[in-house]
Amino acid sequence: VSLATPSGAQCTNDFSNTDAFGNIPFVVKLPINASSWGCLVVDKANNQPVYSGSQSVRFEVRPGDCSAATSFNDCVNDRSRWEIFQNRNTSTAGQIITYEYAIYIPAQTQIQPTPKSSGYPQTILTQVTWECLTRSQCSSIGTDGFGALAFLKIDYTGALSLETFKDFNWTANPRLVIDSNPYNKWIKLRYVIKSTAGSDGYIQIYVNDKLVINETRATLPNSSAFDTLAVGIYNSNMSFAAQPWQTQVVYFDGFSTSVSNF
Repeated sequence: VSLATPSGAQCTNDFSNTDAFGNIPFVVKLPINASSWGCLVVDKANNQPVYSGSQSVRFEVRPGDCSAATSFNDCVNDRSRWEIFQNRNTSTAGQIITYEYAIYIPAQTQIQPTPKSSGYPQTILTQVTWECLTRSQCSSIGTDGFGALAFLKIDYTGALSLETFKDFNWTANPRLVIDSNPYNKWIKLRYVIKSTAGSDGYIQIYVNDKLVINETRATLPNSSAFDTLAVGIYNSNMSFAAQPWQTQVVYFDGFSTSVSNF
């Protein structure tokens, strides 16, 4: 797969394209100053990798790319990204939520720079997150009422891994490497979340239909909160890189979500 930016439709033009985005109602995470090349719907007919149908979603972050929202600015916070997320504004308590997609990471010289000895940058390709409906309800947990259940990450060695969190205050469990050489192939992910503030909640993660993580735990800090999904390329702690950042490219396809009540 050529890493040159192909022709394609900007994601912001049509998130209702079910071939590309399935039935997930995505929006742009940080829309201000978002690059035109950062998220494109691309075609199999144009020699682009596709998992199902005829189109996939391609993310590209170039050195210096950064974007912002009215509440947060990557450009001044040592970060860069192009992410889309399922925008929610109602509680998901009482739901069992399933997300599925496939990810394709084309071979590239260095998807993340070698780190300095003083710390590590991180590159996140998926965030399964929780958020309080009103941030003031739980400003003392997470980051002002926002946090993660699980990350899909890739590091400077090229290893693709999953990382979950023990509680609602960014206490990470050890990373689980799911593929030490994930390039040039489709990898299927499925996340099943019992969305509840009760201790009988769970998050289950499947890789290529194999269950690799099964944690029983509360998945909401309270019954008014919600769980949701973000995908794309998100870099943080960028100044911990010992080398210059290079252009990063990742594809997603086969999106779907389903919800049942318990």
